[in-house]
Amino acid sequence: MPTEIAIKPFRFKCASSVLPPGSKSLTNRAMILAALAGGRTRIEGALFSRDTEIMADCLARLGYVVNLNRFEKTVEIESPGSRPPNSCARLHVGNAGTAARFVTALAALRRGGKYRFDCDEPMRSRPMAGLIEALESQGASFEFLGEKNALPFILKAEGLKGGDVSVDAGASSQMLSALLMVSAFADSPMRVSLRGDTVSKPFVEMTLGIMSQFGVKADFENGAYSAAFSPSAGAERVYCVEPDATAASYFIALPAVAGGACEIKNFADCRLQGDAAFCGILSKAGLIDCFAVGGSLVAEASERRDFPESLELDFNDISDTFLTLAAISPLLPFKLSIRGIGHTRAQETDRVAACAAQLRKFCAKVDETEDSISITPHPPERLAEIAQTTTLVNTYADHRIAMSFSILASRDVRGDGRPWIAIEDPGCVSKTWAEFFEVLYTARSDSGALRVVAVDGGAAVGKSSVSKECARILGYMHVDTGAHYRTVAYALLGEGISPGDPALVAERLKSVKLGTVLCGNSARATLDGKLVDDALIRTERVNSEVAKFAAIAEVREFLKSYQRSMADFARSHGFAGLIMEGRDIGSVIFPDADVRIFLDADEQTRAARRAREGIADSIGLRDAMDRSRKTAPLRCPESAERIDTSNMTKEEVVRLTLSLILES
Repeated sequence: MPTEIAIKPFRFKCASSVLPPGSKSLTNRAMILAALAGGRTRIEGALFSRDTEIMADCLARLGYVVNLNRFEKTVEIESPGSRPPNSCARLHVGNAGTAARFVTALAALRRGGKYRFDCDEPMRSRPMAGLIEALESQGASFEFLGEKNALPFILKAEGLKGGDVSVDAGASSQMLSALLMVSAFADSPMRVSLRGDTVSKPFVEMTLGIMSQFGVKADFENGAYSAAFSPSAGAERVYCVEPDATAASYFIALPAVAGGACEIKNFADCRLQGDAAFCGILSKAGLIDCFAVGGSLVAEASERRDFPESLELDFNDISDTFLTLAAISPLLPFKLSIRGIGHTRAQETDRVAACAAQLRKFCAKVDETEDSISITPHPPERLAEIAQTTTLVNTYADHRIAMSFSILASRDVRGDGRPWIAIEDPGCVSKTWAEFFEVLYTARSDSGALRVVAVDGGAAVGKSSVSKECARILGYMHVDTGAHYRTVAYALLGEGISPGDPALVAERLKSVKLGTVLCGNSARATLDGKLVDDALIRTERVNSEVAKFAAIAEVREFLKSYQRSMADFARSHGFAGLIMEGRDIGSVIFPDADVRIFLDADEQTRAARRAREGIADSIGLRDAMDRSRKTAPLRCPESAERIDTSNMTKEEVVRLTLSLILES
């Protein structure tokens, strides 16, 4: 990768679907537990990153059989049992705090083991003391090759004797998690208690949850954890990794920056990761709205405008995501304060100080304490002035800083689509998501390429309300082709021409001049250069005759070319998508549309909807006319998505339709 990369902003509202990589936290825990539990384990949906490769290398050097398949995103581990097969090894943990702490605890199980641990320079200053002291109380000894209670060191292992042990996990919950995972394999039952408090408590809950899935059951009683292992017999163990919640946070925040909506695939049912709560925090702050469709989560930009002057949030439990929100704070309409993040000063870099230093390039004021950061944004006009020149964001080799500020850069602050932020050392994202910039590029490209959505169906199935709402959310152009037929019917009826005289209709069509005008994001047909009042094309007389005109082949042919021209009209007016509703859009007008949807409902439901609208026409008669006409009869196009709206609310239909559009 280059030494820096300029991020192109989104020119259109976000309309994309992404699949985050597997959870780093779950992948690493699953690999350790696979080694502890013995037998053969296949881990599916694993994260492939430098941290995963470091963990795999350490396990292989300890004597476990490890096979990685990047293409299938699988890790296979064969283990003879909990204790490492090799009694000595040289282990390099890079800058991976998870591997450093988990592998140290695992290696301590081997009686008579001697292991030399080394690391990247930043890892030498990251916290290890709490875990080291706990392992020493269990019989392990350490020879420090630098600072005391820090990497690098030589571990002399004598197994874990069990009994009562306390751990200080105030600097990192990983130290408690490491001890919990190996506790069931001590020489005698072990009771693990916490000295003081810990940070990121949801990560401890995650550890306990995945332990149970590998047969390690933990109980908490009288202030201490005790765990027992129940080996499973039989076939290969398979564990499926959830998408990474921290990685998902970037694209959950994206609609708050670029507008529109983003689907996060397979994320709706994530249960083990505390960082999944980030979505709820942004929603409560009024920045996005979230909903689940199937197994996916959709985040869409909120319409809220009544923001408070300031907002204070505690991110102690989900501190890995604080950067995601802090990085986009230059765009927020309020002052933001985030507390509970002091422990992130000892992660890949001092994240509080690093974040503050970069935000000062874009904000009016940034203050920090040991445990918090407070940000006062510039007015939008001042930020636009700053954006006239490209600003380099220093990442300090921290993947999360690189990804978070890339989301900020996705807002078209200049208004001309030119980059205003460049990211230093973009290759650092390989620690957890090597393809991040490619995924962001694809999301931007998908959002900018004209996407045609065809929505068909009979009367009163919800076409108009659903199409308009989806178009509003995505910033697409909306076209109601029913209004086209009504406009033509109005013109012909005004000249005394009946649908019973097809020849005269065909002749008169030659002088009907249709044009197009934008009303908001809806393209409306004009007649002889004038927009006909909507009430005039929806009179009882037009209602009773429009289907008869629509059944005439010459009328449909006349409107076909006009309706197809709407794609060019949308492009020329800067829209990234077109949602066209009607009765033959997916079958005739745009048979190759990117998305084809057919809405339906039972006759009783539709009749009730029409009655509520004050329309008394016969649904059954209208259906019969639409389906029996020789030219472009109403039908569900082959391979279109059919949705029965009879027992669905408008909101439910909108959400399902929006999800189908984003998935395309």
